[in-house]
Amino acid sequence: MSGGSQNIEAIVAGGGPAGGICALALAHGGARVCLVHWDGYSTGGIELVSGRARRMIEQYCPGFFRQDNAGTGGVEVHETISLWGTSEPVALSAMFNPWGPGVAVERILFDQALRDLAAAAGVSVIADTKVTNIERRNDQWQLFLRSGEAECIPVCARFLVLATGRAAARFFDTSPRGESSRIALMAPLSPLCDVPDHALYIEARDNGWWYALPSGDGGHFAGFCTSRDEIKRRRASLREFFFGELRGTRLLAPLLGGPGAELNPHITGRVAGVRGFGKAAGSGWIAVGDAAYAPDPLSGMGIELAIESARLGAHALLGAMRETGKETGKRDVFVEYEDAIRECANQHDKVAARHYGSLTPVAPEIPLFNPHKY
Repeated sequence: MSGGSQNIEAIVAGGGPAGGICALALAHGGARVCLVHWDGYSTGGIELVSGRARRMIEQYCPGFFRQDNAGTGGVEVHETISLWGTSEPVALSAMFNPWGPGVAVERILFDQALRDLAAAAGVSVIADTKVTNIERRNDQWQLFLRSGEAECIPVCARFLVLATGRAAARFFDTSPRGESSRIALMAPLSPLCDVPDHALYIEARDNGWWYALPSGDGGHFAGFCTSRDEIKRRRASLREFFFGELRGTRLLAPLLGGPGAELNPHITGRVAGVRGFGKAAGSGWIAVGDAAYAPDPLSGMGIELAIESARLGAHALLGAMRETGKETGKRDVFVEYEDAIRECANQHDKVAARHYGSLTPVAPEIPLFNPHKY
């Protein structure tokens, strides 16, 4: 769907979970919204929607995760089987989770389903379009767009939501950032008949940690979070290194099948580790999802924090729209939003620090929020 800038109150740049939910929440609040996204930023693979994130999404669409809802059903994760800080595996049932079971979803289909939900709520969606630049002109945000090789008509609005993930820094955060020392390697595993397909597997190793989520076809999607130095020291190809390390695990190795099992050659990788940004909001703009605070992509908290920040951000923007034109001295909803994001990040960091405590070789870095920058 093509969306021009006429009468648009807010532009959402980015079509992942944070961008989709923020646009949807703004539309439900009566705002006129345009969402711009480019599929080239999609991470792909299987990701976990926690029980809490699932409930937040289902407040907007109660049937979103139904199995008969094509592309969004996913696989319910009924238990977590963990070998982390224990000598033997420990099974944690979803029955003890007050939020209910999570759902393993195919990320590309999940993102598209959220954008479709936003479009159905009245959001104007500009698809397959890259944001090339963002400027502030006359109290308006102006986004310059490109579709393929063609330049598009700029889109303008009073408020801007930055939902461009870790790439957000190139627009607003010019402070120098060190490169993360950790890498996440991921690959799909072939289906097996005798392996439970409703469990999340987590296993700590001396040189990193592993996880596996059900992929819905009887197979699994495995990830390995390790250090860049570990990757550099490898003497085999990336594929041989990944599957060689996977064979050495206790929990995940059975997911490979027997010695003659077919191994998927497609290995993907991305930067891991926590990333905080200098700012999460400013005059007429907010950042949501990984653009505000990026947890470790294998922590299982990425989508949950994306949805939470999107809801908080939409609430702040709707408040700003109501405040427009009133006397000066009004409460600053953008400062309140940034404080809320900082609190979410701090709580996550405390949990992560305790959780990673037993993994000294790959303990997360500390580039969290710096209070002196606010």
